[in-house]
Amino acid sequence: MCGGMLASLRGKSRRQSLLAGGLERHQSLKGNRRALRRARSWRWEPPGVDATVADEQAQQRWAEARTKAITWAMGVMEDPRVIYLDTETTGFGPRAEIVDIAVVSSAGEVVLESLVQPTRRIPADATAIHGITNADVKNAPAWCDLYEDLLRVLAGRRVIVYNVIFDRQMVNQACDQYDLAAPAADWECAMRKYAGFYGNWDAGKRWYRFQKLERAVLAFGAEPGGHRAAADAVACRAVVLGMAATTPPLPAVSGSSTALDAERPWHVPAGQDAAIPSDPRGATPTQSRSPQQQPIDAYTRWARAVLEFVTLLDAIPAELRERPGACGSWSVRELVSHCAGWEWEAARRLRLIAADPTIPDAVYKVDGFNAASVAARAQQDWSRTMDELAKASNTLARAARSLPDDTRTQEWLIGRAVDFEEHADGLRHWIVETANPAHVDQVRMMK
Repeated sequence: MCGGMLASLRGKSRRQSLLAGGLERHQSLKGNRRALRRARSWRWEPPGVDATVADEQAQQRWAEARTKAITWAMGVMEDPRVIYLDTETTGFGPRAEIVDIAVVSSAGEVVLESLVQPTRRIPADATAIHGITNADVKNAPAWCDLYEDLLRVLAGRRVIVYNVIFDRQMVNQACDQYDLAAPAADWECAMRKYAGFYGNWDAGKRWYRFQKLERAVLAFGAEPGGHRAAADAVACRAVVLGMAATTPPLPAVSGSSTALDAERPWHVPAGQDAAIPSDPRGATPTQSRSPQQQPIDAYTRWARAVLEFVTLLDAIPAELRERPGACGSWSVRELVSHCAGWEWEAARRLRLIAADPTIPDAVYKVDGFNAASVAARAQQDWSRTMDELAKASNTLARAARSLPDDTRTQEWLIGRAVDFEEHADGLRHWIVETANPAHVDQVRMMK
């Protein structure tokens, strides 16, 4: 009523008032009804081809991101340089300060934990999150007093943080405040990896949405950290271990089994000679060449070793694939899991080298990596394990072709070739001791 009176007093209609305020943007629909069309049907229609293709692409994209996250986590789990770091602060932004910091080893042991006395009071809203009060930090050491201990702990380490951008910024700000050099370390973000693992796509960012640490850790049955540095660092480690223990998703496959086999670097169409993956310099050999004709380079040796190994696997009867003892206590399927794990790791390392040639060589606890590779794929059946080995070898082939002249590429390929060759010999002897005469004759024909 008041609005109408005011509009009348000003000599304007309600519509003129709305137009003046920009509230009415569309013209009247009078005279335009003929332009309106009734919907053809309210029935549900199946998605078109474009929608189906887009959904398949999304599934493939997520499968690749999840597999990369799992592979990364497996490498982190076996890297002795790894430590996990977390901080609690007075807030966000350039004036925020650290009030709690902790570092946890790869084995889960707390190697550094301390409250930190800030130069400003802790705001009440920050205390409401982590529970640290001004009284708690009254007698705590200042950042400059902890600096030497932190340098010693972080020196040459691979620092895994859940939300690395924030925590690294806080550490750098604390050092800048006292004119100290930031610690030299390799920082990596577990939150970004878990985002790809979890798979909630954000079209605006062109990446997957980040998930809170408390939600991520609950997904693996561990306890949230409760916003204290040491507990959150332990929780970050639990997320990494959980990803590492997860079976990678199946590669996206469509069409017939022939299309699936074509993804394998050792697949040979019927009626053709056995070929090997493309040469590192781009030339694809049309026929196999014996060692007497010319020296075998690392890539060719690895490719032939893969071909020989998988051809041998195809000859192993189904009843022997899960029988223990094929390699130590492993079954044949577990041996394939072991090979897939190392193929993924070789591809990962070559990609890291391509991105940063100065990256130092990794040091592995081989027994631990082997056990983890087998355990992570314990629930896979034979077909799924073979498919994963195919995808891993394909990935390694691409990584090797992108970095053909680096000596570390040659070292990885020779190492993988030797591994396949030794396992192939071991499988032949095991089959002779285990299988019936018909299977033994088949294996001998493939030597």
